Amino acid sequence: MSNINDRIWITSRVRMIAERKALRNQNISYMSVTYYSLFTVIVAVFSKFYVLTYPLLEEINLSASVVVLVASLVSGGFRFETSATVYRECYLKLQRLQGEDLPPEKKEEKYNEILWDYPNHSNNEYYDFIINHACLEGKKLTNGTHELKPTAYMWFSYLFRRGFYYGTVVILFTAPVVFLGVPLVKLWK
Repeated sequence: MSNINDRIWITSRVRMIAERKALRNQNISYMSVTYYSLFTVIVAVFSKFYVLTYPLLEEINLSASVVVLVASLVSGGFRFETSATVYRECYLKLQRLQGEDLPPEKKEEKYNEILWDYPNHSNNEYYDFIINHACLEGKKLTNGTHELKPTAYMWFSYLFRRGFYYGTVVILFTAPVVFLGVPLVKLWK
């Protein structure tokens, strides 16, 4: 039980990462729904121009409108903002607990009570914390006397998830630009 302060600190930091990730996902979902709504409006307004390049433009625009509607409902259903708020409440309570002068047994009990009231973070957030703290920030990370270091699997998970996420965001936001730009390039040739 001597490492209870370390466990509280680590858990609060991981919950901060979970909060940041939920807020990032919320912002990306808002921006993408807005972006694609604007895309469908542009295609509808300039349909006479774009139908020359895309003969099935009406079907494409109708499909895009339905996808935007469904995506807005689905992204709202994920409730990222609510998750972020819950993680924030949890880490603030953990930080308060860490500052309290209590015997380790009592602190352990309160720590478990706090965790009981909130959803757990994923392993991915834990991996992100270890890699960010120990490697990217170059700080020593311990839990009691045990030093925490990222494993090869943590690195693989971290790099794969980052690459997939940001690759998807890039494709998501460049596809409409390419779609709208192809006819313009043909026009200038």
